[in-house]
Amino acid sequence: MRVWAVLATALAAVCAGQSFSSLQQLGKADRDGVAQLELEQFMAHVVPETKDYAVVVQLTALSPQYKCDTCHAIDKSLRAVSRGWRRQRASRRIAFATLDVDNGEELFRKMGIDKIPRLMIFPAGRGDEAMADASPREMKLGAKNSHPAGMASRLSELFGTEIQADEPIDYMRYIIGVVGVLAAAFVARMAWRRVSSSVVGRNVWAVASITFVLVMTSGLMWNRINAPPFMGQTRTGDVVLFAPTNSQQYGVETQIVATAYAVCALCVVLLVRHVPRVPSGEQRALVAVMVVAALLLAHSYVNSVFRMKMPGYPFRLLLP
Repeated sequence: MRVWAVLATALAAVCAGQSFSSLQQLGKADRDGVAQLELEQFMAHVVPETKDYAVVVQLTALSPQYKCDTCHAIDKSLRAVSRGWRRQRASRRIAFATLDVDNGEELFRKMGIDKIPRLMIFPAGRGDEAMADASPREMKLGAKNSHPAGMASRLSELFGTEIQADEPIDYMRYIIGVVGVLAAAFVARMAWRRVSSSVVGRNVWAVASITFVLVMTSGLMWNRINAPPFMGQTRTGDVVLFAPTNSQQYGVETQIVATAYAVCALCVVLLVRHVPRVPSGEQRALVAVMVVAALLLAHSYVNSVFRMKMPGYPFRLLLP
């Protein structure tokens, strides 16, 4: 009986080794090391609790037909973590994989999964990687865990080893920041030269108040609380500026909407303070018409964005 037990243990170890090797081969076929699984591969290499390796699997829907921008954001973060883990060349037996709804729809239905994406941890049931509880568990995707660094930190806590995310440097972000600071400094210097000390107090407070209102009404606090990605991305790599639902938004939306609101506010200020000072009646009427037209276009754009995020909204102005 002892011989049979030893043979059974050896056979299980060989099968587990083959399964992990299969996952590694599937990972090598992906540029970021994330194994793309079919349902049969998921059941064979991920589900068994007797395996001696752990698997981090995202249950997702990346096909363009599902329009799941959050899925692409989580996929981007998982890929960054997988790249970082691969570059660490650690000896721990941890694999990263993806099961798309197109390949696992039947399993999703049986498990009652009605919300994606989900990040599942399938721990090892034996060996050096074994955990006391080998049952699958879900890692909650909050504002922090959705980003590569936060996801890597949480996985490091779960597995008891350091996992680092490989995030490419966003040079454009730094360039835009530097250019923005220089432009703001230049405008501030030019403005300071042109205004007198008697006007500074009232105008500065007016601009500060309007700016504060614009920032708050554009969604800045929602971004600070939920930390959404700056912009979306389709599976083909196309940039998405607006999230398709009213329960989600991107960081760039705040800037676009704030700009549109700023144009509306500027038009109102021009109509109230500057248009009446135009000396010629004909010129005054022409300028007033131009400013009102700009106000209508800006407000129509805001209304169009609202209709896009709320398809059932019945009212429109000029733009569809």
